[in-house]
Amino acid sequence: MKNKVTIGIIGGTGGMGQFFKRLFEQNNCKVLIASRSTELSVEDCVSQSDVVVITVPIKSTVDVIKKIGPLVKEESLLIDLTSIKIAPVEAMLNHSKCEVIGTHPVFGPGVGSIKGQSIVLCPARGKKWLPWLKDLLDKNGAKIKVATPEKHDKMMAVIQGLVHFSTITVSHALKEMEIDIKDSLDYASPIYKLRLDMLGRILNQDPELYADIEILNPEVKNAIKAYLDSSEKLLKTIVKKDREGFINYFKESADYLGDFKKEAEKESDYLIEKMVKK
Repeated sequence: MKNKVTIGIIGGTGGMGQFFKRLFEQNNCKVLIASRSTELSVEDCVSQSDVVVITVPIKSTVDVIKKIGPLVKEESLLIDLTSIKIAPVEAMLNHSKCEVIGTHPVFGPGVGSIKGQSIVLCPARGKKWLPWLKDLLDKNGAKIKVATPEKHDKMMAVIQGLVHFSTITVSHALKEMEIDIKDSLDYASPIYKLRLDMLGRILNQDPELYADIEILNPEVKNAIKAYLDSSEKLLKTIVKKDREGFINYFKESADYLGDFKKEAEKESDYLIEKMVKK
């Protein structure tokens, strides 16, 4: 391994590209940036780099991989930073001869540092570069999870796809009911305010990104179907005024969470206390 690794970030003028530019530079790496707005061409960036990082919109990732994959040197490493892994990893394997690690930073570029943030690695080819990448992330305090692309996409269908789906639909339901948000806050419990904060946080982001997360991960539709089936079951108990059925449904859900319920209550109590003291 070279003393100073050269990183080429394709699409590096965006928020995530700039985040990783700072991270790599802080760890004694030379960083090159190439995008449609840079003087440095993508081809020259790739030819000069030991590690090539692709950080472009999800919908464009596979096309970019097909274009640059054949240009990456066999002894180099190719990484993507998208929220889905099966299609990008397959494309990187098929259109390059280098080492391949699918990578997903499970956070946005607005975080202050990578310390404490989760990042999923999907090693797909080669063994030389994985220890280097894991060491760099570990010494900067990242929480590293190694998984297959299939396991990653299934988990993200829940962690992102299902959660974002329910968030967006709750907000849309409030719109359909013509609920005045500011007025509702005068009646709000801390839990409602906390949930509303999460609605606002998600819906203050780029809708194109969330469209890609929902639509391009093939596992999302299965997660949403399970959610809608469970919602329909609970709705029927409410419509029938089936109190016992509701309680059983509640208990089944509670039992599934197990000891995590106590941890969740403790953490949410902390958040609520902070909110109330503001």
